[in-house]
Amino acid sequence: MSWAAAAPAIVSAGLAVLAPGLVATAPLRMAVLARIAIAPLVGVCCVGAAAAVFGAAGLPFHLVQVIAVALAGSAVSLLLRGRLAIPGRPGPSRPPLAAKPLLAMWAVAAAMVAIVAFSGVPDPSRISQTYDNVFHLSAVAAILDGFSASPLTLRALIETGAPGLAYYPSAWHALVVMTAQGSGADPAVAFNALWLAVQTLVWLPGVAYLARVALPGRSPATTALAALPLAAAFGMFPYALLAWGTIYPTALAHALLPSAVAVTVVAVRGVASPGRGARRRAALLGIVGFALVMSGLAVAHPRVLPTWLLLVLLFVAGVLVSSFRRAWRRGGRSRHGAIAAVAAGTVVGIVVAVAALAFAVTRVGLLDEPIADRLSGPQARAVQSLGDGLLQVLTMRSLTGDGGVTAPAPLLALLVVLGALAAFRARRTRWMVVALVLIAALFALAAGSDGVVAKLATGIWYKDRFRLAAALPVVAAPLAALGALALARLLARVPRPRWIAREGATAPAIALVVAIASVAGLVATGTTSAIARAFALPEDRAEHAVVSQRQIDFLRGPVADTVPSDQRVLGDPWDGSALALLFAGREPVFPHVNGQWDPARLTLAWHLADIEHDPDVCRALDELRVRFVLYDPHALAGGDPSGDHFPGPHEAVEAGLLTPVATDGTSALYRVDQCGPLPAE
Repeated sequence: MSWAAAAPAIVSAGLAVLAPGLVATAPLRMAVLARIAIAPLVGVCCVGAAAAVFGAAGLPFHLVQVIAVALAGSAVSLLLRGRLAIPGRPGPSRPPLAAKPLLAMWAVAAAMVAIVAFSGVPDPSRISQTYDNVFHLSAVAAILDGFSASPLTLRALIETGAPGLAYYPSAWHALVVMTAQGSGADPAVAFNALWLAVQTLVWLPGVAYLARVALPGRSPATTALAALPLAAAFGMFPYALLAWGTIYPTALAHALLPSAVAVTVVAVRGVASPGRGARRRAALLGIVGFALVMSGLAVAHPRVLPTWLLLVLLFVAGVLVSSFRRAWRRGGRSRHGAIAAVAAGTVVGIVVAVAALAFAVTRVGLLDEPIADRLSGPQARAVQSLGDGLLQVLTMRSLTGDGGVTAPAPLLALLVVLGALAAFRARRTRWMVVALVLIAALFALAAGSDGVVAKLATGIWYKDRFRLAAALPVVAAPLAALGALALARLLARVPRPRWIAREGATAPAIALVVAIASVAGLVATGTTSAIARAFALPEDRAEHAVVSQRQIDFLRGPVADTVPSDQRVLGDPWDGSALALLFAGREPVFPHVNGQWDPARLTLAWHLADIEHDPDVCRALDELRVRFVLYDPHALAGGDPSGDHFPGPHEAVEAGLLTPVATDGTSALYRVDQCGPLPAE
């Protein structure tokens, strides 16, 4: 399949990402950039609400449900129209962005994203052959087959033995389903189409919008225009998370993060404004925005909320310090009020810190085992020194996702440094510099130390260096745009041709040139090839991949033709059988390589070879409606000794207890005859 043939899926993905939010916010007055940047955040809330409400009613998920929720949101927006201090509305001090330059720059930036990500992937139907993606593909296939898309129940797919709430952020999976339903595309194609839509229609406008609102008085229209190509120039995000994991929900949440921060910045500034009426409108916006951000990021992936909170707290701290200084200078009651506010805030902070510590100890089990023994998995293990991490940030070198590091991007690093220097000179933007330094330090700790301090500081991010690295461009890209503006102002002092005299044209041009150079470096020095390796599809035998092309053909052919549609397929999920529903339309007993399984599934996982003398095995097969076993003896990434919990199918096949039905030389389908026909349902 060619990428051109995936155009309908890409259009469908774009509509899934933008349309619900645009419909829900249609009655509100907003500038174009603000509307486009905020729409995905609103849309994700609509998707989550539709999945939860209609899922609770027992209805299969469908995009029509999202449209219904979006229309309801439009009615709410109509009621709030005129009561909100909408961010990004153009005015005398904030001229609107010119549509044509904005669209042209976005198109170039979108093309750069596509080139870095998929120029090494020849077919849009390729899947990321990574650990996490086994679950994500299985979840989408299950939702298309009628499983609930509700975030309150999605984890039940792999926690069949765990009663109660089964929360898992489902926005990504629901959006993929909407893409497939809207275009008729294969789920694998829908995955790749949606990734492109998210990064080009959510991440790029979000960064531009954050640059516009977070850098006031800095030629915001020009800064936003310069931010668009620069948002595509960082290897840390969006590209590294496509090769590492692949953690699609986290990538969606990170793409939403700039807009989430921008909405919060505008609301807090409004509340701190001197006008009482403006404060009321800003307070209402703050309430709505807070609910929007919390809901949207929770449905996308709640592990991004700590990053949002970190950035917002730094901004709020800057606002409070400025307010305290003004009150102190005024003296009298203002000074006394400021002192009282600081005292009250200190008390509240101590109470919150104590409560958080108590929660971590009593509910999370912080002290149940030595901290040094925690967070020791591959995503948390230190892979370099602290100095290496700091140097990577300073030179804009990026982890590629497969153990490599890209070459330095000196021009991009220069713009970030210039922007940081310019931002640090003004109190209103100093928080962004502090945020960049703090996130860089956290990344260096996560990637460069396995000590207790590093684990305590970064544990809320799983001590995952890739998650922390992904947060860097959220502030680095706007700062780089500011750096382009600062460089343009420096160049304005040098004699030059008239055609480059305008600062508004020079800064975006600088940003574009730097972005192209950085993107070329990413393509040439590891990012594109790392993604290509994650999406590589072996022709004959999977070895360390999830599936091969031959195995996919076997699933689509003999397995789909032989196994009745009302039966499940048993197999070791490490060898690709977890994707039986995706490729064969037959539900697997184990849709992921890890889970909390019910007693019947555990019996089959461990004791299938006891079928001739243990009646519990036949009872489990009957309960789960299984009479066929899929076998392809290999293991994703060589397997995981601590996760090898499925010896039953291997032992039964190797003992000759099952009847061969079909084989292609590597994959085989066996029938279970010892238990007789399945009982009627």
